[in-house]
Amino acid sequence: MTKIAIVGEGIVGCSTALALLEKYPKLNVTLFSNAPFEESCSFGPGGLFRLDKYEARTWAKKSFERFAYLEKNFGHECGVKLISGHIQSDNLDLLKSQEKNMADMVYNFRWLDDRERNLLFVNPSKYCIHYTAYASEGRTYTPWIKKHLQKRGAQFATREFRNLDEVANLGFEYVINSAGVYGGKLAGDDLEGIKPNRGVAFEVDAPWQKHFNYRDFSTFTIPMVNGVMMGTVREADCWERKITDQDRKEILERYIELDPKFKGVKILSEWVSLRPERKEIRVEYQKRNSNGKEYHVVHNYGHGGNGFTLGWGCAQDVVNLLEPHFKN
Repeated sequence: MTKIAIVGEGIVGCSTALALLEKYPKLNVTLFSNAPFEESCSFGPGGLFRLDKYEARTWAKKSFERFAYLEKNFGHECGVKLISGHIQSDNLDLLKSQEKNMADMVYNFRWLDDRERNLLFVNPSKYCIHYTAYASEGRTYTPWIKKHLQKRGAQFATREFRNLDEVANLGFEYVINSAGVYGGKLAGDDLEGIKPNRGVAFEVDAPWQKHFNYRDFSTFTIPMVNGVMMGTVREADCWERKITDQDRKEILERYIELDPKFKGVKILSEWVSLRPERKEIRVEYQKRNSNGKEYHVVHNYGHGGNGFTLGWGCAQDVVNLLEPHFKN
């Protein structure tokens, strides 16, 4: 039986494992993580479908179609829901980039006029877009995938690796590098290619909030099952995992300026993680050698803040890259 190791059991690693097992159910798949899921980059996000890079449209479209299928067939159970909302900005180019990236992919994309902006918002920005899409809540959607992986025989283990050779030396013929912010270090040939981008978010008690609401990409709320996700900070090349009073002050002040109803809102939980930022997302096949033995690698990391938007689409590319090896 073909043995596959997937390093990283966040949304990208789990999506990749499920895509492989849906097509090749007899594979022997083990997913490795170096920390509890609650400390991962996939635990906290509200998972709103939103696309930063035009070049990633093909992956995003595949994910969008998958979310449509999941929402129709599993709904609340899998953590995927249909949601509408707005993104405001004084930067017209920022919103035009969103239009270019995904307007023909999401539902009901349109620009708000002056009347709508002034009626809807206390302190409206100059420009605003509206659309409807899917949100895949990390703390529900990822465990749902893991449950289905276990039903298909996938195994999970906690272990830290210094490089991919250490993984292959455990007897794996195929190694998928979905290690997020550690993907470049693990690959060994991309040490400077990937950088952490620190993010902080709160789950707040705001049951009245039914739509996502953004100003630029750093101030937002996204409704979730048991609360509302509020964020964030974006600190490039920062490895700090402690949430500070300054984080709390800055996020709350920015969002209350956007929507004063949130003044005095109760914080239910806090979360911090590191977005794996890379100039280009790396989905690439390599053949490597360790101790005289050949093994196969597929890198799948560097998704930044779009891991949920791109996870399923990138997983399909991993399957396609490995198909020549599994076709028999």
